[in-house]
Amino acid sequence: MIAARRSRLLLLTGLLAAAAALAACSTGSSGKPHPTVTVTKDPGSSSHSASAPATPSGPPPTPVHITAFPGDGTTVGVGMPIIAHFNQKITDAAAFAKAVTVTVNGQPANGAWYFEYSDPAAGYPMEAHYREQAYWPAHARIHVDFATQGVSAGKGLAFDDSLTLDYSTGPANLLTADDSTHTLTVMSDGQLWGAFQISLGAPNTPTLRGVKVIMEKGADIPMRGPGYYDPHVKFTQRLTYGGEYLHSAPWNCAPSTGPGCAGPQNNIGRADTSNGCTNLRPADAQKLYDFLEVGDVVNYPNASGPKMQMGDGYGDWNVPWGEWQSGGAVATT
Repeated sequence: MIAARRSRLLLLTGLLAAAAALAACSTGSSGKPHPTVTVTKDPGSSSHSASAPATPSGPPPTPVHITAFPGDGTTVGVGMPIIAHFNQKITDAAAFAKAVTVTVNGQPANGAWYFEYSDPAAGYPMEAHYREQAYWPAHARIHVDFATQGVSAGKGLAFDDSLTLDYSTGPANLLTADDSTHTLTVMSDGQLWGAFQISLGAPNTPTLRGVKVIMEKGADIPMRGPGYYDPHVKFTQRLTYGGEYLHSAPWNCAPSTGPGCAGPQNNIGRADTSNGCTNLRPADAQKLYDFLEVGDVVNYPNASGPKMQMGDGYGDWNVPWGEWQSGGAVATT
């Protein structure tokens, strides 16, 4: 099991760097009232800071600084939201929503921002995610213009920077983990790319149900859980802050079932015995690791655990569109 609070803080020091210090395969929560997704300031984003202007009748507003993810020049999966992080809690998002423009292949996007409370201990007490009603189109160019410097963030608050993002989406990789057949199916740009046998969470450590997005990748990381510690878990792709991953599990498949399998258990494709992760045979885990990207979508329609929530990871696609358009913690109208 893993403490989700520690996991979030480690992710904020850099997703790939943090992977080396994380434990895994847990669906627990930190107990925080507003657990959310957060990412460090991305060096690929351009950001220009300035002090907020003083108001004629009083002191200058408190500056609110924005950082954003993903970074310039990156390629992500079609499920990756645009994420803006704020170093102050804002109280009015209407001006922000008007000041930020998003285009897809040069055309205005038809999306909306959803605000939620974040992790004050990491310096980001609030964040906002942007998505359209459906996933981004594949092989698209996305441009984001945060023309926010000097824009009001609520009474006594003003944004102190403007920035832009330019990045792309890759193929539409949509995965479905079917717990009834213990099979992970991969569709890429509408074509069947592959099907792989899996083992999901055991009854006492169930896998969350719902739509998840790959958050980070780690070729070799340590994992710790109840009664075990493995310093070298291979081909990991993170799905939740609580510690759910796609990963190689040679201990959970018999040698006769494929290269790298070490048994003595042979549960992959047959039974749910993991600590919440999606266990794969080693060769399958490597194949998926080499093919998939951060932002690719993994749906668990019938997993035995509770429903995936917004703050469990990049849980944006589990929020109904009508609710999403309300703006979440801060209204955008």
